[in-house]
Amino acid sequence: MNFDYIIVGAGAAGCVLANRLSEDPANQVLLLEAGGSDRSPVILVPKGFYFTMTDPKYTKKFATQPFGTGSVEQWSRGRMIGGSTGVNGMVWNRGWKPDYDSIEAAGNPGWGWDTFVGAYKSIEDHALGASNTRGVGGPVGISVASPPEEVSEAFMDAAGKLGMNREDDLNGSDNERVGYVSSNIANGLRVSAAEAYLHPVRQRPNLTVLSHSEVGYVLFDGKRATGVRVERKGVTVDYSARKEVLLAGGSLDTPLLLERSGIGDPDQLRSAGVKVVVDSPNVGERLHEHHGTSFQFSMQGADGYNKQLSNVSRQVLTGTKYLMQRDGVMSFGGYNVLMYYKSDPKSDRPDTQGFFTPISTAAASLTSGKVKVDKNPGMMFLTYPLRPTSTGSIHITGNLPSNKPTVIANFLETEHDRRLVVLGARKGREIMAQSPISRLVREETLPGTDYTTDEQILENALNRGGTGYHTLGTCAMGPNDDDVVDARLRVRGVEGLRVVDASVFPHMPSGNNNAPTQALAWHAAQLILEDNS
Repeated sequence: MNFDYIIVGAGAAGCVLANRLSEDPANQVLLLEAGGSDRSPVILVPKGFYFTMTDPKYTKKFATQPFGTGSVEQWSRGRMIGGSTGVNGMVWNRGWKPDYDSIEAAGNPGWGWDTFVGAYKSIEDHALGASNTRGVGGPVGISVASPPEEVSEAFMDAAGKLGMNREDDLNGSDNERVGYVSSNIANGLRVSAAEAYLHPVRQRPNLTVLSHSEVGYVLFDGKRATGVRVERKGVTVDYSARKEVLLAGGSLDTPLLLERSGIGDPDQLRSAGVKVVVDSPNVGERLHEHHGTSFQFSMQGADGYNKQLSNVSRQVLTGTKYLMQRDGVMSFGGYNVLMYYKSDPKSDRPDTQGFFTPISTAAASLTSGKVKVDKNPGMMFLTYPLRPTSTGSIHITGNLPSNKPTVIANFLETEHDRRLVVLGARKGREIMAQSPISRLVREETLPGTDYTTDEQILENALNRGGTGYHTLGTCAMGPNDDDVVDARLRVRGVEGLRVVDASVFPHMPSGNNNAPTQALAWHAAQLILEDNS
């Protein structure tokens, strides 16, 4: 029942911490995960996320409060060993130097570009080989979607006419660029955080991994975190930490755990029946999330991927081919082409991210549980501002883990976000109007050509747009007394407690959270070891 380190959450950050902290056999490490096993074969298949993202066996859903004209989203998060890295789209998008240097410049020493690029080079095993920014020999296999596909090639040629350079490694520059997506996939199989960091070391005698273990509360002796209270298979168990408790539950669960444990805004805590331990007003605040425009097009003159996936028999045939060759449509996530561009010509660097794939679906949202590939050929194209400035929140409504939280998205609340959504959508349509992709477009089916004014584009993006599932910022680091954690990720106001997950990022690092969170945890492990040496 007694350990040196207790890690809460076996996702992108928790698996990294478990690996790094247990390297020293003198450290007794406990890793707790609320969900179950990740050993189902469907998790390893990249396109399997279409199924796992809607399966409560693998995910937990957070319902937002209504926004726009009454829209409600269900945000899925991985609830199993590996966390969301076992169910996400596997996009290995790392961000670039200004994203990280701005974190350091805001008063967080040690979190600049040099730290992150060093971590990336340590954790990557990149199929393109080593470079000044890429790594080889690390635990995370990285590959580029393959083989080339004719509709995707036409799209990239069209983007090139508007100044987007074709690049093999989309993480190799901060230019306006387009290319096949890089993903944490090796030999056609998903490389989750569990596959990369946890399973190779799970037999270490000083590492204990417990699934089906819901952490309800952090335990304190005065202002020192001493352990956690866990509900495990119907039994309440307390585990003690001699050195530190490390929260790695993600941007949605971690602030809720802090609040249940008495750390947060006093008014929020008292209204939920929780005794105040630390007045920390920004716990659960400063929530950032991507949101933008989803396009779909019916297609002529090419098949794309719909033909391979539109019914069960075709899916079986495609799956059999994938098992033999480990490439093609089953071997990458939701989109096979990414692009980064300036929606606003005045921007000094790309301000918008785009995702493209020659697939169209009858249901635009993965979390609706009704995803069905269209029978006839089609294409999907999603755009959103890379670094949104609108912020929402998440808070507890009661003192039990089973109490549903209040999630406020606040999408497109700022003029910056609204302007870039409109400009990004217009630029997206401009790309689709360029040859050779324009010759393949039969009709824009979503949102449709009736949506032309700024107001119509905004209304569509808000109520029927795409969300990135890239939430962060809810326990953001910073130098001020009201920032939840300091630059060493220690929770202010208490001892022996840190947050190590995407919630500590104060702003978006130009895209997806997958890679940045693993790099952050890699560096955080070194800080933890230094502080406990």
